[in-house]
Amino acid sequence: MNELLKSLNGEQIPELIAQLPQDDPAFERAIEVVRFAPDDCLISPDTADRYLYILVSGRVRLVVFNKEGRSYVTSYLDPGSVFGEDALIDFGEKPRSHVHALEPCTVWRLPTEQAHRFADKHPVLALGMLLTLGNRLAQVENRLEEVAYKRLPERLAGELLRLRRYYNNDQVRVSHQALADTLGTYRETISALLRDFKRDQWVELGYRRITIKDPEAMAQLAGNIHD
Repeated sequence: MNELLKSLNGEQIPELIAQLPQDDPAFERAIEVVRFAPDDCLISPDTADRYLYILVSGRVRLVVFNKEGRSYVTSYLDPGSVFGEDALIDFGEKPRSHVHALEPCTVWRLPTEQAHRFADKHPVLALGMLLTLGNRLAQVENRLEEVAYKRLPERLAGELLRLRRYYNNDQVRVSHQALADTLGTYRETISALLRDFKRDQWVELGYRRITIKDPEAMAQLAGNIHD
């Protein structure tokens, strides 16, 4: 394990995981290929310990809910991420996060018993999970920093620019509610701010999509943007 840690970098780990079905026929037989539509729930707190997941394509978000039912997005996961860590580790308390598909997704999933067996056989799976956990923690820290030091219009501009970079397109597919969940506010507040952005000719609004027309002005408002 130590030698593997020394020889790999973060970019190589998802590539090696993607290669596992070709390298190990038993792994290929064990995985279940599952597809999810946008907004489908992959994991809830009640099902968190049933499967280990590997995200093959698409993007998912981790969401927590308070007692009043308001939701907040803590992090996003991209292809190559390994999640569902409760299938491998007993953290001693019930998890709080739900995992929802942000767009059409394909995952490989392993039942708990198989996940333990293949994590022992292929340490790269455990490394992938640790890499994903580290990425999630970094996103949470970045969001806390933005909440502490930036006003909501700045944070909204930054989030739209992050989505623009992710999609590599001026038009991003996102709803007002999804932005509100990500930024920890109300949909009505986001809609009002987006109307201000539209009035200033920074964006064009459509159904579940926003076209960014003046990224330079938005970048000036957003300031430093974390990934």
